Amino acid sequence: MNVDFLYFTLEDGAKAPERSSDDAAGYDLFASEDVAIRPLETVLVPTGIRIAMPPSMEAQVRPRSGLSLRTTLRIANAPGTIDADYRGMVGIICQNLLPLTDPVAVLMKYPELAVNFSTHYTMVSASDYFEKNMKQSLPSDLTSQKIAVDKEGYPLGTYFIHRGERIAQLVFTRPVFPYWKETSSLEGIGRDRGGGFGSTGL
Repeated sequence: MNVDFLYFTLEDGAKAPERSSDDAAGYDLFASEDVAIRPLETVLVPTGIRIAMPPSMEAQVRPRSGLSLRTTLRIANAPGTIDADYRGMVGIICQNLLPLTDPVAVLMKYPELAVNFSTHYTMVSASDYFEKNMKQSLPSDLTSQKIAVDKEGYPLGTYFIHRGERIAQLVFTRPVFPYWKETSSLEGIGRDRGGGFGSTGL
C-alpha cells in the first residue's frame, strides 16, 4: 500500500492539524492567534501552518458542524481549495453574519448577552462609529441608527477567536483532470435532463 507523505511547517504559536477520532475524515485546523471578527466582517484567520502535498492531491478547508450550528460564523468560500503547489500559510476566510445595527437580533441568537446588558454595552450613534472606524462620514439618512459597543469599542455580536481554538477542518481529496475536447454540439453525448438552477424545486 502506497503512503502519501504530507510535509508541513509551523510558525510560533501554531498547532499541527489533528483528527478528533480514528475514522474522522477531516483534520481540525486551529487558529494561531487571537482574532476579533466584528458583525458583517470577513477576516482571514491564520493557522500558522504551511503544507506541501503530492501533486495528485487537493486540500479543502471546510466548516466544523458544531461551529456552524451554534454560531453565525461561516467560512465564506467553503469549501476553500488549497492546490498542491501552494506553499503559503493556510488561512481560513471567516465571516460573521450577525447584524451591526440590530441588537435585538443578536440577543435573540445569544440571549445570555442580555444579562447585565447595560453594564457591558453602551449605545452609540452609527455616524460616530462609522466615522471612527471607516474614517468618513455616514450618509445623513442613516445617522439615526444606534450601535451597541463594549468598553473596548467592539460592537455587540463580535466573535472572538482565541489562539488554539478549532476553527475549521482540512479534508484531502484527489482531483480529476479530464482532457477537454471542443465539439460543435453536445447532442448524443450522454443524457440531457434539461432544466437546472432550481428547475426541480428548492
